Amino acid sequence: MSKALLKIEREAVRLPVKDRELLAERLMRSVRREPLSQVEEAWVEEAERRFSAWRRGTRAGMPVERAFKQIRKDLGW
Repeated sequence: MSKALLKIEREAVRLPVKDRELLAERLMRSVRREPLSQVEEAWVEEAERRFSAWRRGTRAGMPVERAFKQIRKDLGW
């Protein structure tokens, strides 16, 4: 196993379970060469757009607790 791969693996195992599941699914798709669905592709584009805006400083971040609280409120939970 290469040093680069070991480094990525060490970082990946520190991710939350849901993120690891998503990463594993994407990696398996890349091995099988399965394309993303239109919905999945749209979510990737939106996430990249938001991350870019945050990095440029044109969009502020939000604590995860506040984000989940807002999501629960929006869903009526």
